Amino acid sequence: SLLSSLPQKPGVYIFKNATGKILYIGKAKSLRDRVKSYRESPIRLGPKTAQLVSQIISIDHIEVTSEIEALLLESRLIKKFQPHYNIASKDGKSPYFIHITSEKFPKPVVNHEPKGGVAGPFLSGLIARKILRHFRRIAPYCVATDHSRPCLYSQLGLCNPCPGNPKTNPKEYLKNIVFLKRLLRGQFKFVLTFLKKSMQEYSKIQDFEKAAQTRDHIKNLDLLMHTPIPPDDYIVNPNLTADRHQQALESLRSSINYELITNNSLHRIEMYDIAHLAGTAATGAMTVAIDGEESPQNYRHFKIQHPSHDDVDMLREVLERRLKRTDWPPPDLIVIDGGKSQLSLAHRVQPFAPVITLAKREETIYTPSGQEIKLPKNHPGLQLLQHLRDEAHRFSRRLHHLHRKFIIK
Repeated sequence: SLLSSLPQKPGVYIFKNATGKILYIGKAKSLRDRVKSYRESPIRLGPKTAQLVSQIISIDHIEVTSEIEALLLESRLIKKFQPHYNIASKDGKSPYFIHITSEKFPKPVVNHEPKGGVAGPFLSGLIARKILRHFRRIAPYCVATDHSRPCLYSQLGLCNPCPGNPKTNPKEYLKNIVFLKRLLRGQFKFVLTFLKKSMQEYSKIQDFEKAAQTRDHIKNLDLLMHTPIPPDDYIVNPNLTADRHQQALESLRSSINYELITNNSLHRIEMYDIAHLAGTAATGAMTVAIDGEESPQNYRHFKIQHPSHDDVDMLREVLERRLKRTDWPPPDLIVIDGGKSQLSLAHRVQPFAPVITLAKREETIYTPSGQEIKLPKNHPGLQLLQHLRDEAHRFSRRLHHLHRKFIIK
């Protein structure tokens, strides 16, 4: 279904009609929950939304790591594609834009003027101001009009250096404004590079206070640096989601170079995880990716029938039970959350598909042939396996907690 491919994570969703034309672009804290809300009856939805829903044939999405990213990405995509229902939803109201003033100590302002805007359009001023508050923790700025003394925000670290401090170097302040502009344009890597360089320079001259402040800014920015799909890439290629799935499979196939993969296919990948508390309320989970995309409708829970303190024994039970299910499509690759001891299952269970393991600490992939593969963090194939593992962990713990609740009662 259209909903099953959507994660419960923040991002932007794109509704398209039968010809592939973009009808509407929206943002959400949880993509699946937000899109699910459109399945309400036409009466509850309202006439405009009902008309929109009646035309939706496909849903594309971009998963991001924070609501702020979703807000910025939504505005950029609306500006690029001008979807009919986004424009119509304004009801005559002018959108908002973020500007940077031209003065000795510039500051951001929010208004309805599109010309010269650094970011926008936003359908509400609240959204624009929320973005600015978030970025202020990375690139501090001053909104005070009186610079005769340090402002209140300087004590909170949100205005540093403060124009009200006589020792403030205007060049240092302007550097933050440059960073702010770059952040508003989604150029996170540019800002991160310069912040790291600045922190090194502060450390060299033993200005440890500024080095620590810069380190905190880097930490805040780092949270925004793991977007699975960069916004600019999607603007260039609206079919990027499907392309990324294919890229993940191809990179994984070439990286593990595993001769047992049937017909060089990774159509169906299954990931396994175990959850228990000292052997009690033990559960297992199987999560599935079809053609590089998670497939929640194929996820399965296992209640462990013979609990023990040994994860490997319980994994063996899960795999043996799964392999008896001839009514389920066979996997092309089995992935187990764990290391070498979990990998021993490949010899003990003898599944009808190749088995690899993914160890959490170093994110090392182990294969039965003795390979130990370490892929870079931004490797699409590794990210696919990590996502499946996180899903398996979440899925197994959900049933585990239900069982624990029952046992306690």
